[in-house]
Amino acid sequence: MKRLTWSNKVKAGVIAGAMALSVFGAYSAFTSVTDTKVNTFNIVAGEDGAQAGTIVEPSWDEENAKDMLPKKTVAKDPKVVSDAGYETWVFLTVDVPTFQATLDGAEDVYDAVVPNFNTDGKWTLIKSEKSDTAGTDSQYTYGYKDKVAAKGETSALFTEFTVPDFTKTEALKDSIDISGRMIQTEGYATLAEAAAALGLD
Repeated sequence: MKRLTWSNKVKAGVIAGAMALSVFGAYSAFTSVTDTKVNTFNIVAGEDGAQAGTIVEPSWDEENAKDMLPKKTVAKDPKVVSDAGYETWVFLTVDVPTFQATLDGAEDVYDAVVPNFNTDGKWTLIKSEKSDTAGTDSQYTYGYKDKVAAKGETSALFTEFTVPDFTKTEALKDSIDISGRMIQTEGYATLAEAAAALGLD
């Protein structure tokens, strides 16, 4: 299980604006009438870099991933459960190890395993960085298309991964690393805007 961090690129602006409102805009007095309208507001708690969610993998069993052979498939289903009390955009980045291998008669650098990304259409690829150097991870970043409700969760980014039908490989002992970023939807109307704010595009 991995923890996600909260990201808010406009935190300083939000706080500064709130401070200004608390001084100048908390009361609106209308001189033509005797009553006073009180404009009450509050700001949700949050801190840049603070934990905002958890990556869970209900079907993952590490024992199933030992001594894998070509064409073997293993269940792995990462999704995000939000700890935030507000609506968020969610992103997951998957680091896949690479190694030297032969596939379909071609010797090259390949991803050691291939996840079945985006099986339900809820996730969209934001950035793909395929490594051409053995031992350097390929990196794939996906964004969840729907806004995630407070304390809500995403669907799984993928449900399994498979070792391609290599005819020759190096030995490899490594891991698929999954990390996440979350940002509030307020101020970011689209997933693309959120990705740009986080520098993920």
